[in-house]
Amino acid sequence: MRSSGQQRVLVTGATGKIGRHVVNELLARGYHVRALTSRSVTGARADDRLEWRQLDFQESLDFDVLVRECAAVLHLGAELSVIERMRRSNVEATRSLAEASERAGVKFFCYTSSVSVYGSSRRRLVSEDSPVLTADRDVRSEYWGVKELRCYGRTKLGGELAISTAACNVEYVILRPTVVVDVQDLVRLGDWSKAKKQRAASRHAHHIYIHDVADAVLWFMEQSLSRGQASPGVRTFNLSEDATPTNTYGQIFKSAFETTGDRRWRVAPLPWFVEWLWEILKSRRIILRLPFGRVLFAGNKLRDAGYEFPFGMPRAMTIFHQELVSDSSDSVAPPTPATR
Repeated sequence: MRSSGQQRVLVTGATGKIGRHVVNELLARGYHVRALTSRSVTGARADDRLEWRQLDFQESLDFDVLVRECAAVLHLGAELSVIERMRRSNVEATRSLAEASERAGVKFFCYTSSVSVYGSSRRRLVSEDSPVLTADRDVRSEYWGVKELRCYGRTKLGGELAISTAACNVEYVILRPTVVVDVQDLVRLGDWSKAKKQRAASRHAHHIYIHDVADAVLWFMEQSLSRGQASPGVRTFNLSEDATPTNTYGQIFKSAFETTGDRRWRVAPLPWFVEWLWEILKSRRIILRLPFGRVLFAGNKLRDAGYEFPFGMPRAMTIFHQELVSDSSDSVAPPTPATR
C-alpha cells in the first residue's frame, strides 16, 4: 500500500460547493489530486500535487484516461438545475465513470447522491431502507418538489442504480447528504422575506455542515485505502445530523435574534400544518405524504459504521453567531475538528 503522498485521487465536480473543500483537504493530507471540472481552469490554484482537467459531461463520457493510476474516485459532479442535462450528467456519466473505474482497477469509489431520492415520505423517519422514487418516470404524487427537484431526485437515484449494475471489483460508498450548508448560507437566511421566514419557521432545516460532508467522504476513502485487501461491493449511507439541538428554521432565527437583536431575525412561526396547506395550494393537489420539513433522516447506520462528525452543526452555529456579531463579509476559517 502506497503512502498518501503517492496516491492519486480523481475528484469530479472539483470546483463545486463540496468539491472545493474535498480538494483542499486531500492536498492537506498529502494526496495527489486529479481535479475534474466543466468550468475553465485558467487561473486555478497551482500545486505540484494538483492536476486540473476540464470535461463537460454533455460533450464526452470518456473517463479511461482520467481514472488511470487513481487509487480512488470521488464523484461529486452533478447537474442540479437544468432538466435536459440531468440524465446525461447524473446517470450516464456515473455509469461510465464506474465502468472506467472497474477497468482501471480503482480501489474505492464514492458517489454523493442526495436524500431527494426518497421523494416525500409517508413516514416520519427515513432510513436507507425506506422507499425511494420511481427512477424511470416522473410520478408527481411521490414528491412535493417542483419538476426540477423531482428530476434531480430521480436521476441521482439513477446514478445509484448505475453503480449497482457496474459494481464488480471496486468498493463503492454512496452518501445521501441532507441540506449541505456553510456559514454564509446561514447568514443569507437573514435576507429571506418575513413571510418566507414565517412559513419556514416550523420546518426541520436538515442542515449538515459542509466540512463534515467533505470529512465523511475522505473518511470512507481512507478506511478503504488503508485495508490491505479489497472489499468490493456497494454500501449506502444517509449523511444527516437531524438530531442536532437547533434543527428548525425557527430555532435558527430565534438564536440569531438573541445574539444580535436584529429584528430581521424576529419571526412569529406559523403552525406546521400551514406549510402543508401552503404546499397543497401551490401544487393544486392533495398529496398524502409528509413535507420535507416534517421528516427526519436517520443517521444511525453511519454511526454504526464508526463515523462521527468532527465539526457538527453546533460548531457551525457558533461560527454563524460570531459572523453575525462581527458583521463581517469575510470568509470564516473552518474550525478545528473535535477529537474523535
